[in-house]
Amino acid sequence: MTITEMQDRMEIRELTYVFANLADTKEVEKQAELFAEDGLLEFQMGFDGEIHEIRGRAALLEAFRATVCPAKKVYHLNGQQTLTRYGETEAEGIAYCQATLVSEVDGRDIAATNYVRYTDHYAKIGGKWLIQKRRTTFLFTESREQK
Repeated sequence: MTITEMQDRMEIRELTYVFANLADTKEVEKQAELFAEDGLLEFQMGFDGEIHEIRGRAALLEAFRATVCPAKKVYHLNGQQTLTRYGETEAEGIAYCQATLVSEVDGRDIAATNYVRYTDHYAKIGGKWLIQKRRTTFLFTESREQK
């Protein structure tokens, strides 16, 4: 492994971490900028669930805004991340995340914890690694009242 590849791998891992941190602080504009201009977000419930798509930075921004901004609290915990393919300008990888959103439901604060697997395609554009495509697979969700 070359120094350049090690640096690229670190930058890709940082991209994943920053994405989660920006969701937690509801900085959705900055979060959307982590995707390529024509970036694609796919999401599905379970591996055999129907795949839904959101394409382009503007649409991603609205989706992030609709998801995290209404929540009272947002918390992401990233787990393991591996690259399954690496090239100088493209890479693919898998990352795991536990994402908790607290929202008010019928006057009660409900914490919904989503256990997520990201299957990512990254592109180095203008010298910067961005998410070209992310498939978010919700493995399962737990909900509980927040006290």
